Amino acid sequence: MLKAFLICLILTAAPAAAAPAPTREKTIADIENHFNGIKTIKSRFYQISDNGGTAQGDFYVLKPNKMRLEYDPPHPVEVVADGYYLIFHDKKLEQVTYLDLDDNPASMILKENFSFAKEGLIITDFAVENGLISVTVMKNNQPAAGQITLIFRDKPLTLRQWRVTDARQITTVVTLDNMEINPPVDAKLFKFKDPKKTR
Repeated sequence: MLKAFLICLILTAAPAAAAPAPTREKTIADIENHFNGIKTIKSRFYQISDNGGTAQGDFYVLKPNKMRLEYDPPHPVEVVADGYYLIFHDKKLEQVTYLDLDDNPASMILKENFSFAKEGLIITDFAVENGLISVTVMKNNQPAAGQITLIFRDKPLTLRQWRVTDARQITTVVTLDNMEINPPVDAKLFKFKDPKKTR
């Protein structure tokens, strides 16, 4: 009786085993579910490129496939995903560039029902360290188009930053701040009026 009591006491006093770390597959599934729970985003952003350029402004998302980066002065730039194209507009020079939205790896965060496999994305790097999760992906059929690294806080799972390395090997880092998930967002933000077509 005493022996059984002592064994019970030892087991009760022993420290609990640490919970096993989530597997890579579980973490990837959590990221996909996180993205699929997002319908709109409103956030400040801070951008820096390794060619020395810096900027900041406001970032908006309306799924599916709509996004807006509105840069603060003195940068006369806006980037709009209108559902079909990714549009770069230099307001000062009145220069407009249209790109196929799906050719840009950042378009993955705009998908309504996202999965890495369904989008043809190859995970080239994955790491969990110091409360952050980083996932680097590239398009299976467009390896020359560059890659994107998504960085999340792990508790709670929140997109914090992305790094895009383009075909010229220029890396641009965008950090999100004061991000709101699923706030009201005006659909007019994603309607682009080409200044050369409205004259």
